[in-house]
Amino acid sequence: MSNKSQPNTAAKMRVLFAEDELPAREKLSHQLSLMEHVDVVGMATNGKEAITLINELKPDVVLLDIQMPEINGLELIDLLNYQPIIIYTTAYDQFAIEAFENASTDYLLKPFPIARLKKALAKAQQQLEQQRAHCQVNSQEHEQTFALTENTLNKLISKSGERIFLLSPGDIKFIKSEQGNSLAWNGDTFHHLSDTLDQLEHALVAKNFVRIHRSYLVNVDHIKEIQRWFNGKLMVIVNDDIKSELSTSRAGADKLKQLLHI
Repeated sequence: MSNKSQPNTAAKMRVLFAEDELPAREKLSHQLSLMEHVDVVGMATNGKEAITLINELKPDVVLLDIQMPEINGLELIDLLNYQPIIIYTTAYDQFAIEAFENASTDYLLKPFPIARLKKALAKAQQQLEQQRAHCQVNSQEHEQTFALTENTLNKLISKSGERIFLLSPGDIKFIKSEQGNSLAWNGDTFHHLSDTLDQLEHALVAKNFVRIHRSYLVNVDHIKEIQRWFNGKLMVIVNDDIKSELSTSRAGADKLKQLLHI
């Protein structure tokens, strides 16, 4: 019987939730307790506590209330050292657009029934499995990829089926993270890269790339225009034919201003 139970334990989704209102915390805790595949690893009552617990416990999924004291759910994303899958929860639907701009997996409008919560977690589970599969492939090819990168004078490696593309960092406008994948845009095509955005950020810091958002790494040499945006953020316009627009986080805006002395 132990052989049967072990896979179920290993497959459990590690969930943390952040909610500042006691009735909502109790309801969500009860809903999650009814799901056998969920392991609640932590609970936060405000934004600062959520940041500490997320960075320390590294949950798979975070159910994150948007309106919390001191630091709200939208702001704290940029302050995390660890990036889990995010599902936002709120009583106000005007935050929906900004929530999805922050690359959340789903958005739950309170009060939500357990069926809606299950649907959101099922979506998160699917994304989690995709990320794990991607990480497994990356770990198998990691050493080979970096060896090839060194031998080709700082080229980025993009694999597509049986084809391998060697990309010059200077030709890349920006790199974005989408559903666990890193995609490099050269103004014509998105090329899939094996490395994560965190790895690329460190590798390309000397090539004038700057992390302006948890989902964007931009080549400063290809920035055409910068506009002031909402809540201390900036809108970066790239010098490609479609004038790609990339919204920074507040932390990313500060980093870009410091780099460009603006």
